[in-house]
Amino acid sequence: MKIRKITALAGSLLMTGLTVATAAAANYPAPFVDNGVADVAIVHGTGAGVSLLDEAQAGNIQKSLATFVKSGTTTVKGGEAFKLEKSSDKFNFGDYMDTIHTSLDDGDLSEALADGIYNDGSIDEDYSQEITLKHHQLTLFHDEDVNDDAPTIGFKINKNSDVLSYTMDFDGSDVNASEMAETDMPLLGSSYYVKSADATSIELLDTAEKATMALAESATVGGKVVEVTYIGSSEVKFTVDGEVTDSLGENEEYELEDGSYIIPTDIMTSSKDSVTDSVEFSIGSGKITIFQNGDEVEVNDEAVDGLESSYVISNSIVDSITLTWVADDDMFLYEGETLVMPLFENIKLSYGGLDFPAESEKIVMNNGETFTIEMDNYNVPVVWTDGTTPLSGEEYHELVLAQDYFNFTDTSAVVANVSAGGTLALPLQDGERFVVTKISDDLSDVETMYYEVKTIDAEDADVVLELEDLIEDNDLEFDAIADDNDRGDITVTLAGFNAANDTAYLTFTGATDYNKLVSDTGVVITLPTVTEFEDIDNNDVTFTFQEANEDGDVEQGTTFTVDVGVNTDKDVIYVKDTNVTDMDDDDDLHVGYVASELASKTALDKSGDENDFEVEYYGKEVTADVNVIVGGEVVTTGESALGDVLVKDSEVESVKSKNLVIVGGSCINSAAATALGGAYCGEAFTENTGVANGEFLIKGVQDAFTEGKLALVVAGYESADTVNAATYLTQKDVDTSKEYKGTSGISAELVVA
Repeated sequence: MKIRKITALAGSLLMTGLTVATAAAANYPAPFVDNGVADVAIVHGTGAGVSLLDEAQAGNIQKSLATFVKSGTTTVKGGEAFKLEKSSDKFNFGDYMDTIHTSLDDGDLSEALADGIYNDGSIDEDYSQEITLKHHQLTLFHDEDVNDDAPTIGFKINKNSDVLSYTMDFDGSDVNASEMAETDMPLLGSSYYVKSADATSIELLDTAEKATMALAESATVGGKVVEVTYIGSSEVKFTVDGEVTDSLGENEEYELEDGSYIIPTDIMTSSKDSVTDSVEFSIGSGKITIFQNGDEVEVNDEAVDGLESSYVISNSIVDSITLTWVADDDMFLYEGETLVMPLFENIKLSYGGLDFPAESEKIVMNNGETFTIEMDNYNVPVVWTDGTTPLSGEEYHELVLAQDYFNFTDTSAVVANVSAGGTLALPLQDGERFVVTKISDDLSDVETMYYEVKTIDAEDADVVLELEDLIEDNDLEFDAIADDNDRGDITVTLAGFNAANDTAYLTFTGATDYNKLVSDTGVVITLPTVTEFEDIDNNDVTFTFQEANEDGDVEQGTTFTVDVGVNTDKDVIYVKDTNVTDMDDDDDLHVGYVASELASKTALDKSGDENDFEVEYYGKEVTADVNVIVGGEVVTTGESALGDVLVKDSEVESVKSKNLVIVGGSCINSAAATALGGAYCGEAFTENTGVANGEFLIKGVQDAFTEGKLALVVAGYESADTVNAATYLTQKDVDTSKEYKGTSGISAELVVA
């Protein structure tokens, strides 16, 4: 399913204090933009003491909403387009233009690059055509000239690098440079009159139109009124749109005032057995000079920036002609943009954006004294600190990672059917937790056990062990040594018990991994070892994420890593960095995409003392719309821009029939006062909203102005708090029908009545 295409990344993924879940229909940007259609006005205050920051934040919300509005459908009229993909290999984020197709020919663009014949004068030669693509990556970039310097998905083509090249290759040896003059040569879908050709250059007339006229005859040729005013044995003169030319010999050009050229190609008089004196001539819009050595093409003796030419010639025989498109400055190809080859303008590159699946899962790594991984299917506290000593799991619930305890060597076990040494057994005590996973290519066949020891006891050789399922409702009980339970395809056996320290030993048949989490949609997270966790205050630990591949096979895709450490006070564990290439949006938020078929999105918010981190995992292939177009026109239809929807609170009557975003508190914004029930200021604002200094409010009020319409108040106690409110709204998951209270642009809690 194709949904909103994302290029300018105004929105973040991060969400703190809320349940991680796929956004519901009421989530921002709805109802202000719903299914790409806008119904919104953004109201900023004008009351006494209002800060300019309020209006600025209203503008930021407008900019954010604009990214959700439908941008229209791009089509090609009158030309031919080729999408850079194969049925077995789509274009993905991180791919290069030449990844899937290094070049295009008549098998790809059957009309534009069709084989042909250069047949004029003494030349009769078959030719083929080819476009060679260059190594430019679809990536994340930002530039002050693109999307207000926001991180943008697209192609950045550096100055002086080749964009692509076009080659016309002659099949035989019949194209002799000395015979090319005064012929019509095909090139890039058009015909050009060859004025001259030799081993160093070829001169063409652009869009030349031919005609033959007698003395004193007048006609319109090439859009110009031409009259032959003189014909001599070797010279002629013309009047073109009232401009009188010099006397011209055969194949001698005259540049007209508008930059076009007229050239007599054959002067026919009675001395040449012509019954009537006449002249054959060509009119071209400009003279094009192609050079053999790779110099820039010239038009009317002026160099064309960004277009170089060369041709292969041996013993006067021209084998091929190549035109190379070169970036004369940094160039950017992003959603909605088209790059056009200089001069000939017949070849274009277009990028229509990334097509993301309709649903995704958000995996949050929450910082704090306890560092927790939150997924849609279950949450796992993986490491905690009491300010001095880091330990796995959380307080009172150690996470026992089996790779540190594989060898069963407890010879003091009261009853055991496992010999000491060598056998894989997991020692567990009261309150401890463990994760055991059986990974399969098919996500539906993946088995994950995440359990906590609830009861552990032994009396007179009878053993009681109860395990609580922390994912579903499949608790396990063991009543004796060698007792076993099946958990899906995994068989769990109570292999031994040490009554002296109340330690039970479990073995697992069918399980292959003892340190991996599998999220609801199939991303696999490999945890560090217990030993590494216990040393996290000295050495950062690395979590490895692995996507599925484009076919959905679990643990078969691209990996990326996240580094986690402890702050200097040793009381907060948090994400320090990721190896995913990211870029900052508004300084603090760093967004990135994994260069892979699934293009997982990462967001690292550095606005606080300790970073928040989130991964948006799509679980399915994310494809890119990259096209090479020859001829025609790129047209966008159905465009529906958001436009300027900012209004003052004094103008709210004119927009009250729309859904409203009201920026600023009730003391300085009369529309907020209406929605909140009073023009509250200072302590009164706190008393009526529960929002104090350093805090903000996001509150949806239904029917405040018009029945069936929503008014969303986005306000802080001070102007700086309003900035945080607007940041949270546009960068987090917010149910616009609910009420939130927060303290920063990354932290808020749902207010439950």
